[in-house]
Parts: sequence; C-alpha cells; structure tokens
Amino acid sequence: MFKIPDRVADLFGSNAIRVEFQQALLAAGQAQGHEMKYLEDGPFSEVARITYRRLKDFDRSTLPETRRELVASAKALSHRLITSGYAIDEAAKAGEHAADDIPELLAFVQRKCAARVGLPGHDGWERCYTHIVSRAEGALQQDRPAEDRDAGYAVLRHFASFFSRDDGFERRWFIQVPEAS
Repeated sequence: MFKIPDRVADLFGSNAIRVEFQQALLAAGQAQGHEMKYLEDGPFSEVARITYRRLKDFDRSTLPETRRELVASAKALSHRLITSGYAIDEAAKAGEHAADDIPELLAFVQRKCAARVGLPGHDGWERCYTHIVSRAEGALQQDRPAEDRDAGYAVLRHFASFFSRDDGFERRWFIQVPEAS
C-alpha cells in the first residue's frame, strides 16, 4: 500500500477541504460513525484516502443535483490528491527537481485541464484541477523553498501526463504514478 507523502497535506490541505470532504460523505450517506472523529482530526492525507475509498464506487444518480456536484467534486479532488502525492514521491525518489520550463508546463496544464471541464465522465474535474493546480502554482513561486517548488513541479507534471499524447506535451514532463485504489 502506498502512502500519501506529508507534502500533499502541506501544499494542498486545508480545513475548508477537510470540511468539504466531510459534507460530501454525509450527503452521500457514506460517513461511518467511527470515522467522523478521524475525518475531523486525522492526518489530511488519510482524510483524502477515506473520502476517495468511500466515494469511488458510489452511485450519485439518486442524489439531488447540489449533492451530486458536492460528491463528484470531493471524489475527483480526493482521487487526484492521492495520485499527486504519488507523483511527489516518485519525483523525490528519482531525485527530480523543478526545471526552468515552469511557465510552459503550467500553461499546458491549465489549457488542457480547462478543456476537460463539463465533458462526460469528468464530473468534479473543475473543482479538482482548480484547487490542485492553483496550489501547485503557488508552490512554484521563487520565494518558496526548493522542496515546495519540486513538489509543485511534480504535480504539474502529473497533470500534464494525462495529456501525454496531445500536441504541446513535452516528453520530459511525463511521470508515471500508480493509480489510487
């Protein structure tokens, strides 16, 4: 079993996201009593893991529209937080660091992710990518520590890798990460 590095919690975690995950689980009827305290106080990376595990196979079709959107967003965000952690871990193990092509990589990721919004099969994608990509962009600022910049760069590479067959993708951006289970 893989573990989400603490870097995910440092870069992407917030109390607001934690609450959003709790609300989605409650809306879907997927919050188990013994987990609620853990969802409030446990490590953020485990909150993401619990959220994804509970929502990945949940049928949202019976929920009212607002709850469907909340659940879809929480599922997508928790899923990509997990795989972003894997990307950070893979890049760190390989000794890879942020390169000088950040503007090109960021523009590619933003353009490609925005194009997925509203497509069938991509429910919750907008919430997912806007949160993660904007936080990764923040981590890449010059005043941030090298470890933050490296992590943010790895996450952008991960998102770019979804589009590895598209025009504009640079092979050096590809990063292989395991899928969340």
